Amino acid sequence: MPQFFYKAWDRYALSHVGHLEGVDEDEVVGMLHNRGLIVTHLSRREEMARAARAGRYRLGRELHQRVTIDDKVLFCQQLAVLLEAGIPLLKSLEVLSIQVESRPLLVAIHHIRQDIEAGKTFREALGRYPNMFSSFWLNLVETGEASGHLAQSLNQLARYLEAMRSLQRKALTALTYPIVLVVGSVIAVSVFVLKIIPSMNTLLSSLNVQLPLLTRIVIGLSEAARHYFPLGVVLLVAAGIMLRRALRTESGRWVLDGLLLQIPVFKHLFVQLQLAHFARGLSTLLESGVPILFGLEIMETSAINKHYGRAIGQVKEFVREGKPMAEPMDRSGFFPPMVVQMIQVGEEIGELGKMLDRIANYYEERVDTFIQRLSQLFEPIAISVMAVVIGTLVIAMFLPIFSIAGGSPVR
Repeated sequence: MPQFFYKAWDRYALSHVGHLEGVDEDEVVGMLHNRGLIVTHLSRREEMARAARAGRYRLGRELHQRVTIDDKVLFCQQLAVLLEAGIPLLKSLEVLSIQVESRPLLVAIHHIRQDIEAGKTFREALGRYPNMFSSFWLNLVETGEASGHLAQSLNQLARYLEAMRSLQRKALTALTYPIVLVVGSVIAVSVFVLKIIPSMNTLLSSLNVQLPLLTRIVIGLSEAARHYFPLGVVLLVAAGIMLRRALRTESGRWVLDGLLLQIPVFKHLFVQLQLAHFARGLSTLLESGVPILFGLEIMETSAINKHYGRAIGQVKEFVREGKPMAEPMDRSGFFPPMVVQMIQVGEEIGELGKMLDRIANYYEERVDTFIQRLSQLFEPIAISVMAVVIGTLVIAMFLPIFSIAGGSPVR
């Protein structure tokens, strides 16, 4: 009889995988249902072998070559569920290795299991992959292991990652929409200038009419654009490569982060994103039992903007001397008075973590509001500008035809 590979869940939300012989899929599903299992995947072993030869994972799913924030969220959530159900850490990692869809994460889990079997702590095993598991991860895991509440720490980490994922998507939405409109407008104008205007110029030349000044200017711009178009593309690509290399340097990042805080309109978005990231991260660390100095050090190194990272570092040094956070935050000029006052109150009543959580919620809502307003305002502005430009080009090319209709003399 053929052998089938199955993946199923039981009533306790635990995953089960294995092989079972049966006449067909219906019989195998029936046998698994009799065991109280809900089948989520079923395939013949021959199909799995072909999938493996094609570079697919043993569950028949494609493995991607990156570790996305979605992969990390699922890893935390699923591991927390398994640990809360009483499954040992090694067994839980084994179950997760069957479900992950990221090849680098799969390899990391395999090595982490080996390290734990060799006697290392979970935190030490994760530390082998600093690019995958940040110091934020490591401190939360270490605190969870020390307190015996690793599942709780993982749940807090998952909530933090979900909040950061939401912030990232909101930021991308806020930046992508205007960029798409601008690029679309540039493409439309380029097609008009490089293709339509030259064709119209040929037609106008055959009519032998005196061209108005606006028409001559537009035709001259079109000819110059066609002549220098290849050079412009080369210069644009070269500038993009140079900019990318510059941004990879430390000095380049400082310059860019400084400019982002000066861009009209968008600077408010970047400030709100940074404040939400800082408040959410520090709140999660403090609520997990991480000492405030370690928390500030982590937020310093993981700050979205380097200028804010330096300001957080200055706050950390004041706290190291036994002083409250509010005073150096107020002096830095990077934190609004409301944030300073709420942190001051939180320190005084011993509820700093909860106060930071409220700050994070406030700025996350502000980001939502900003994006909604930006979408409402930018679209009509971009469309109006594009209409004016295209309208000017169209009028310029049709003025000679209007002059013919009005009886203008020929050349």
